[in-house]
Amino acid sequence: MQKVILVSGGSSGIGLSLINRLYQEGHSVISISRSTAKIDRALQEMPHLKDKVLFLTADISRAADAEDIFKQIKEKYGKLDGLVNNAGVLTKGTIESISLEDWQFTLDVNLTGPYILTKTLLPLLKQAGSASIVNISSVAGLKPGTSVAYSVSKAGLDMLTRFLAGDLGPYGIRVNSVNPGLVRTHIHLDNQVVEDREAYEAMLDKARPRYPIGRIGEPGDIAALIQFLLSDEASWITGSIITADGGVMVENDLIPPKK
Repeated sequence: MQKVILVSGGSSGIGLSLINRLYQEGHSVISISRSTAKIDRALQEMPHLKDKVLFLTADISRAADAEDIFKQIKEKYGKLDGLVNNAGVLTKGTIESISLEDWQFTLDVNLTGPYILTKTLLPLLKQAGSASIVNISSVAGLKPGTSVAYSVSKAGLDMLTRFLAGDLGPYGIRVNSVNPGLVRTHIHLDNQVVEDREAYEAMLDKARPRYPIGRIGEPGDIAALIQFLLSDEASWITGSIITADGGVMVENDLIPPKK
């Protein structure tokens, strides 16, 4: 059955992989990005999506932008079957080093943005009758990472997932979180967490031994799980916090290495 699905942060990484999968599956897909440059980059990577996916430019942390998105979806489709709160930013810093501006910016995009978008689009999700919301969190929300703001924002997003699953269940709306480990995307470079591509590859190489499965994640690894949670096959799954992390959360350096 063809569905109408909105993906925030759909112009790169996990989001771009997902919208391509959803398009190939025959759904009507809407992507939200803050940057037209990222949309241009996405269409260079996947030119077949031009004029097939509705690419919108908006800042999900602004209520006025969310209202504009609501109006466009209501006029064009009249309902919304799936919402993927995937847009996110990553900032460096511990409590001693992070600025208040970076802290606020991170929470605005990673936590307040999904709240605003979900609240604004709720009438369209209710109209669908059996909608699915998938929040893209992180293992950093379950185990502290290198950024206090990022970890806190993702932990908050997991609690938003749990709360909304109970709150919106009576409307037939399911809400789940997907918590990836380290995935090869543009987020570290786009947010200047690393200086350049060489530093990024060095970071991946350093992290790889912590993953029992033996590799860093790829966008498709996460997109496949999200695609399932949006489908009717996942109709009895709600309120779940699902890690897709190559085993990093169970990594145990006390186990002798395998030969």
